[in-house]
Amino acid sequence: MKDPKMPERKLRPYLLFAHGLGGLAPVILALIAIFAAVLVVARMGLPQDEALTWDRLTSVPSRDLSRKDLQYYVRVLSSYHMMGRESGRESGQKATDFLLEQYEGSDLAGYFAGSYVQPFTFPAGIKPGNSQVVFLQGRPDSENASDSDETQDRSQADSGHSYEAVPVAYAKPNTAEGDLVFGGFCVSSPEKGFDELARVNVRNKIVLCLRYGPGGKSGPHRSAISFRAKFKALQTRGASGIIFLGRPDTPPVYAEFFSGSDDAGPAAVFAGPEPFYERYDWLKEHEAEMLDSRTYSPRLGQSMGPVRVTMDYSKEQLTGRNVAVSIKGSYEEGQKKNRKWIVVGAHYDHLGDGKFGSLEGAGKIHNGADDNASGTAAVMELAFSLRKMYEEDPSIIPEPYDVVFIHFDAEERGLFGSEFFVDSKSFSPENTVVMLNLDMVGMLRAGKGLQFQGAQTADDSWKAMIQAAFDNTDFQDGMDLRFFPGGNGPSDHSPFYRKNVPVGFFFTGEHPHYHKSSDDFDRLNYEGLYDITFMARNLIMELVKARTPPVFQKAPEVERSDLEFDVRLGIIPGGYGETEGGLLVAGVKEDTPVARTGIQKGDRIIYLGGQEIENIQDLTDFLYDARLNTDYEIRFKRNDEVIKSRTQLIPGGAH
Repeated sequence: MKDPKMPERKLRPYLLFAHGLGGLAPVILALIAIFAAVLVVARMGLPQDEALTWDRLTSVPSRDLSRKDLQYYVRVLSSYHMMGRESGRESGQKATDFLLEQYEGSDLAGYFAGSYVQPFTFPAGIKPGNSQVVFLQGRPDSENASDSDETQDRSQADSGHSYEAVPVAYAKPNTAEGDLVFGGFCVSSPEKGFDELARVNVRNKIVLCLRYGPGGKSGPHRSAISFRAKFKALQTRGASGIIFLGRPDTPPVYAEFFSGSDDAGPAAVFAGPEPFYERYDWLKEHEAEMLDSRTYSPRLGQSMGPVRVTMDYSKEQLTGRNVAVSIKGSYEEGQKKNRKWIVVGAHYDHLGDGKFGSLEGAGKIHNGADDNASGTAAVMELAFSLRKMYEEDPSIIPEPYDVVFIHFDAEERGLFGSEFFVDSKSFSPENTVVMLNLDMVGMLRAGKGLQFQGAQTADDSWKAMIQAAFDNTDFQDGMDLRFFPGGNGPSDHSPFYRKNVPVGFFFTGEHPHYHKSSDDFDRLNYEGLYDITFMARNLIMELVKARTPPVFQKAPEVERSDLEFDVRLGIIPGGYGETEGGLLVAGVKEDTPVARTGIQKGDRIIYLGGQEIENIQDLTDFLYDARLNTDYEIRFKRNDEVIKSRTQLIPGGAH
């Protein structure tokens, strides 16, 4: 039986087979039975407003775009079976195979000399080797030594024991041997009046660093508690080695977190806490005391005995696969006919189980429904729709134009797929009209609208085409078009822009599920995804019917914050961690609705728009569904007084 969510074009092989049997009565009866069954099954899963037609049943696919197809593609790509679509891994290959299954036999041409696939290699961080910590024989001669006799005895008894570690690869592989000294958290934040390393002589020493800093991950020294910040501070002070110590209640650390380096530096590893807690009976209790304290540890600089630290790893290269098809033929064929290409792209990779790039830590599968199964689905549906339209009427894509649909791999690793493509022999910037990029287009929300970057990367005709494509799409109420500056951004259109190609970046904004395991199929707005896909097709039609193509021009530079157009309240949070008693206000933007409530620095927001506010995450959750031009009740505390008022929100980077 046909999967009720499968695109209708999957029926074509069965229908063609039956047609080839001739006019025998049994076959005719069988066809009638099949057709009746198809009518019932194909209707399942269709939106109520999406009519069932013969064209929809027998074509490859229907002339019209299909919401059901979009949902099917997103559902498969973001399913647990895909295991997060990590580039170069088995899960990434599954996603590649799915794309190929859709395109093979579809009458869409393989773009790479007739092939659908363009393989490339990319650096994928490091592969751990035999990284370890070894406690050596003997006790160092140190004026600061104050271990108890019990600890000394244990040091002698356990000498020579080695423990596996994770390489913290900010330097090339190396080994350090010498005295281990206690560095506390190893936080160097002199601008905030707290610098543990200024109180410890770490030159030519191996330093033990506790995780995070005073107050934990959400403490007052956020810029100084990362592995990199501590590594750089210790490297500057001449440390020969570093042991970053884990804590039972903190997330695990994996080698994939680090990219490797060819530079000299301390041998640095991350080690589990248990061997250290067993060896130094004061350590666990002292660490707990330090977490709740803002004072310096009296044990700073204390010798903990001789150790050997080995940081061993190799850089890992993996293979990614761009997948591309075109309406009229391969790049090589197009070159002979001096064709002009419109490139429509989206990356299809994601984060796997979150060992890199995750905003919640590793361990859970990151399905990436919005990022970027949504854009991948849109590109696939555009390819099938336009190919069918071209078959019926070749004049809709006149010479010299052709449309290329490309799925980039390894975007999450650093735009490697798109960078490789624009530097390959399958790309000509001079013959590329524009590049349209669909990345995270599944979360269209009223009051937030559709973000479009790139209108300034060509002459005024380009922006007029974009606006016309939007106006000719029947978007849901409250969905406006917002132009954002620049041509560079954190997605696959940037390499094209740097090759002087006009670009258009479709984006529906970040949200609380971005780069988390909660970015799932059922959270997306499929009506909005359909509308954006429809608009993209309109824009392609605007391009091919234009008298002259858009002329490239440099656009104003843009910061990443300009791309995050979520509505804002207009305050500066006093902290980004978990808090109690409300969200502290560290500043208020002038000339905003919230400023007119009388809220001041030092107040705590406790309620907004029907939601209790404890911390920045509560505010983020509220803003996710909030709208412009809407009054919201706000309550904030000033000392023991609760002040009630009403406020509206402001747009983010939009202009």
